[in-house]
Amino acid sequence: MRTVFFFLHCLAAASAFMPAAIQQPAASVRRASGLAMEVGQNYVVRVEIELEQGEPIEKALRRFRKASNAVGHLRILRNKKTFESSHEKQKRKDKEAVMRMARARRAARSKAAAGF
Repeated sequence: MRTVFFFLHCLAAASAFMPAAIQQPAASVRRASGLAMEVGQNYVVRVEIELEQGEPIEKALRRFRKASNAVGHLRILRNKKTFESSHEKQKRKDKEAVMRMARARRAARSKAAAGF
């Protein structure tokens, strides 16, 4: 039950960052898993999951948590909580780029090992 209230609190906190002028997101992405992620301007992020017939709430919350983590929803909220100087922002972006390149190298290495 504590988890349900935590996610509802996160959703309520996220709506505080959404300006009234931005009601409809700029883009929408759908995946086969029934997950819809919408990202608009000013870091507005909406995560939506479709409940299946007879699906337990715990399973739906788990899918919602994974979807929220996939879009970086909580990371965006944490970054907005405090001021981030341009130097700190550049350090964060450099770190993210290094992680992205490492992930790409690992993916390329696994593809080469599999013979693709």
